[in-house]
Amino acid sequence: MKLQRSTHWMFGLALAFASIAPATAGSRPPTGSKPLSEILQGIEQRAGEVIFSADFSSGSWEILACEAGGRQCRQIDVDPQTGAERRSSPEDTSDTLPPSNGKSASQIARSIEERTLGVITELEYDDPQWEVQVRPDRGRAKLYVDPISADVRRCIGRACPPRGN
Repeated sequence: MKLQRSTHWMFGLALAFASIAPATAGSRPPTGSKPLSEILQGIEQRAGEVIFSADFSSGSWEILACEAGGRQCRQIDVDPQTGAERRSSPEDTSDTLPPSNGKSASQIARSIEERTLGVITELEYDDPQWEVQVRPDRGRAKLYVDPISADVRRCIGRACPPRGN
């Protein structure tokens, strides 16, 4: 009987945390922020690095940028309004980098921004595709994007565009 009560208590606690998590997770860049595509393009051009991911968290973009063809990477915190690097630290990854013949992260971000589905809050290459989280004023969408063509393969969420767009 005690085990059953503690299981119910833990289940209730898990539900409570699950209901709080969406409100705090995946915050949006503030009004007046630079488009993510512009921020990523600056890093790609300035450092010649391949962007692997970008996640808006705690008031800044956390961007993982790696040497082309290498495994030495940097975790870069970037100001969303100015695009300036706040800090950078070495980071290793064993994940598969985006294909060299594919679109860059900034090009993928720009293609999603042009669809005006909402603000991008996360972009990550997860072999074999880019995964992009978008937050409009209401709802969310997770887009699965072809790395070569930038076509949306699949979309999950309330903010998904109608089929064929």
